[in-house]
Amino acid sequence: MIIGIIGSGQLGYMMIITMKRYPFKFYVIDREKGPAGYIADKFFTTDEYKTFVDSCDYITFEFEHVDEKTLEYASSSGKLRPDIKTVELKRDRSLEKDFLQKNGFPIAQYEYHEDFESAFRAAKRMGRAVIKTCRGGYDGKGQYFINENTDSLKCQDSGPFVVEKFINYDYEASIIAVRGSNGNFQFFDPSFNYNKNGILIYNIAPLDGNNKMPEMAKKLMDKLGYIGVMGIEFYVTGNEILINEYAPRVHNTGHHTLLGSSISQFEEHILAVAGLPIQKPVLFRPSGILNIIGTSIDDKIKKILEMGGTNIYWYHKEEIRIKRKMGHINVFGDTFNDVNNKINTLMNLIYGNNLDNFIGL
Repeated sequence: MIIGIIGSGQLGYMMIITMKRYPFKFYVIDREKGPAGYIADKFFTTDEYKTFVDSCDYITFEFEHVDEKTLEYASSSGKLRPDIKTVELKRDRSLEKDFLQKNGFPIAQYEYHEDFESAFRAAKRMGRAVIKTCRGGYDGKGQYFINENTDSLKCQDSGPFVVEKFINYDYEASIIAVRGSNGNFQFFDPSFNYNKNGILIYNIAPLDGNNKMPEMAKKLMDKLGYIGVMGIEFYVTGNEILINEYAPRVHNTGHHTLLGSSISQFEEHILAVAGLPIQKPVLFRPSGILNIIGTSIDDKIKKILEMGGTNIYWYHKEEIRIKRKMGHINVFGDTFNDVNNKINTLMNLIYGNNLDNFIGL
């Protein structure tokens, strides 16, 4: 069986290294060769998209913002999983928000604006808000935070924009869920997420005390007729949850499943894409990750491993730069607090007291 992956980044890379023990071949297509392209059985450039699609049995994508011609041709060939509609909704935040609201999912108050000036005025009316570009933008890019004291703000992006009212949440969380081609649904234990400047810094599972996330995930995936793994991010306030956004793919907050669970999100995704039976995940021990952002760890590997209950994933990107995810560290322990303490130790080792310098603050 030949599985095609559109996009050559770290998510495709982890799909391939996880599934190499299966008798599958993996073909990758992108504008230029990245981590996944270097370990794929065959790499295609985007001008070869028809040959790529015709060569594969099933095709998936590792990211929403990949080559449009390849997506469309894969969709028209009936090989794309999940469906192209899930990507189209994600490529425009206003469409995603409209879809969620129309189908009764709880989300933050939002408005659509064509230009930044009107978006800024709307944000000021809300008091505290975030302005986001409708298209593009991830890991904190294309986002502008406004409060009562913000008199002006220079925008580096073109419109249109979505303005979201700030939610005074207790914490952020997410769930990783999977739906098979036969409609079977499974989910991993939700995780607590710590984000800063719109970038995930670390997360820990399991998160106890809120059982609404699996139900909401199933409803959303059924509504989309979804096949594959989906990550859904939430704001949590008391017993109430709001959907921040969903990702129609494997997700950064699911990387902890590589070490702490009976099956990883990457294996579940490829099983679903290939029309094979998905599995019920079992979390063996509390687990989490710390993202390695904007720095190397060459001189820290020994100390990381000496802690115990740690595992390093390096993405082999050619250039290290601020805000760029270079790898992550998987962590497990006996309790949630044990994992949290290890992550705090790793934070100090990797970033010292200077995290802001690595994430562009």
